[in-house]
Amino acid sequence: MKKIIILVDQMHSHGGIEKLVAIKANYWSAVFGYNVTILSTEQGGKPLIYELDKAVVFQDLAIDFDRSKSYFSFGNVLKLLKNVLKIQQYLFSQKPDFVLVASHIPITYVLPFLFKGRTKTIKEFHYTKYADTNIGLKNKLLIFVEARYDYLAVLSEEEQRYYFSKNTVVLPNPIATDAVVSSSLLSTRPNVAVAIVRFAAVKQLEVMVSIWSQFHQKQPDWQLHLYGAIGNDYYQKILSLVQELRLENVVLFKGQTQDVSGVLEQAKVLLLTSVQECFPMVILEANSVGVPVVSYDSPTGPRNIIHHEKDGLLVPYGDEQAFVHQLESLAVNPELLNTLGKHAVDTARNYLLPKVMNLWNTTIFAK
Repeated sequence: MKKIIILVDQMHSHGGIEKLVAIKANYWSAVFGYNVTILSTEQGGKPLIYELDKAVVFQDLAIDFDRSKSYFSFGNVLKLLKNVLKIQQYLFSQKPDFVLVASHIPITYVLPFLFKGRTKTIKEFHYTKYADTNIGLKNKLLIFVEARYDYLAVLSEEEQRYYFSKNTVVLPNPIATDAVVSSSLLSTRPNVAVAIVRFAAVKQLEVMVSIWSQFHQKQPDWQLHLYGAIGNDYYQKILSLVQELRLENVVLFKGQTQDVSGVLEQAKVLLLTSVQECFPMVILEANSVGVPVVSYDSPTGPRNIIHHEKDGLLVPYGDEQAFVHQLESLAVNPELLNTLGKHAVDTARNYLLPKVMNLWNTTIFAK
């Protein structure tokens, strides 16, 4: 039986990485029968946000890095040394076949050097390196370290171009189910667009609200529902903008949801206006229930999933007027909306969970 250890910072907060770790750990354990352990550094005694298969072992190493400071600060370096000692003890006692670093955590910089032998090391990347053009000392160090991993798991062939070593493998994100369903014609659903996001500046929700303000003038019966944890400064900024534009009745803040599919099944379209994306799971989740996505053509993720005018719409980055025009074309053309939704389901089938997990199995675990 293969032994796999997954290293993360925490599993107590909603997030794409945390969700993916749970999905993969559960599948590898329940379907492949592998021995899977998740080790965190900063769980802090909080409950797991996603349910794990009963055979998956979860343990917090209680390193508790100070996130307000650099990883290279004196205090965090001392904690890294503690982290290294605990990881070494665990690895030497368990003798895993594979160790996967799923989060960007300090152990990333040292793991490939801790041991050599039959244990393979893997580093996953969930962010785009498109804009990472500064080859300073820190990046040179990271490039040196990355080359020492057995595998660097990246999400698309486009992302693969931004790595300097030859150990990259393309492993896309999966849809979190083993089936896709188009439950109803989009034209019969409520006039609702949704965004399921972190309230963070990179998502450019102020741009989305501005677009919606213009779209609302011609389509006043449509609503925009924003899903995500509320309460931070960026949320307050977006809330103030909605109030300033007097859109309180059509731009609604819905808070976090654990029923993403249920939310999407009551919508006609998903919107993305991010500065950059790597490989957004939410596009796949929307497609899996027949919802097309209208997105800025931001680097690098959307264009690696969305096929323009076939299963969704890509808008030239920063062109608000073009975005408004595309939304209007969907609002007045139910046949186009239904066609995009139908093809979105076909696209989603390329990322079904068994297909992507088998790719992991044949590309990495079989070696």
